[in-house]
Amino acid sequence: MEIYLPANCNEIGQRDSNEDTIYPHIATVKSRLFMVCDGVGGQAKGELASNMVCEGIASYLDNNPLEGVGDEAYWSASLRFVENQFLEHFKEFPESKGMASTLSLFHISNKERRVLIAWIGDSRVYHIRDGKIQYRTKDHSIVEALLEMDEITPQEAKDHPKRHIITRAINGTNPSKIDIKIIAEVRKDDFFLLCSDGILENLDEEKIQRWFTKEVSVEDLKQNIMTCVKGNTKDNYSMYIIKIKKI
Repeated sequence: MEIYLPANCNEIGQRDSNEDTIYPHIATVKSRLFMVCDGVGGQAKGELASNMVCEGIASYLDNNPLEGVGDEAYWSASLRFVENQFLEHFKEFPESKGMASTLSLFHISNKERRVLIAWIGDSRVYHIRDGKIQYRTKDHSIVEALLEMDEITPQEAKDHPKRHIITRAINGTNPSKIDIKIIAEVRKDDFFLLCSDGILENLDEEKIQRWFTKEVSVEDLKQNIMTCVKGNTKDNYSMYIIKIKKI
């Protein structure tokens, strides 16, 4: 499976510090692992948490190489590895307790015609084919739960006072659960978008369906999204855009 050169951003928005982390910092057409993490904790601890998640999972993959995309047991083991790193950090820096991070992850198999999506929290992954959303992750959040119970409408969710409260995160103190989705049907010109919730403050599904057509390049998409969010987004905003070139 070949990809075009991915596009990304990792911006501070209107916050005092940037608690988002992306991986890799610089991608190539050979990159196979992508992550966008959104940290919480304040006083630079959110930045540390998101960075530790990205670097920890990348390190786990380096030391436990995959033949395919992996399964739930493999990715759960990578999460336990990261959580143990958090616990070791807390022993030396107990003031860091309370820091946490979301995770959105995309992994391409070198041996199979499949990709894997994994996530914790409200950083999302979209699979888009010529303007149609084939799949999107479900946020681990209070608002997503209210939507599923039909307690609120999608319009009400946009400005809900609890829209930033997540129900699952990586914090090292309470073991978390990673959700995974394996996509076996991947086609040429398919897009995968990983993004923190800061991107979603101004990028809705109507824009995604209009912009993510098979003819558009990842750089043109990046420019559209950056124009949409720059100066309008209060939160940090980060993303990766991956487009499939050849199967």
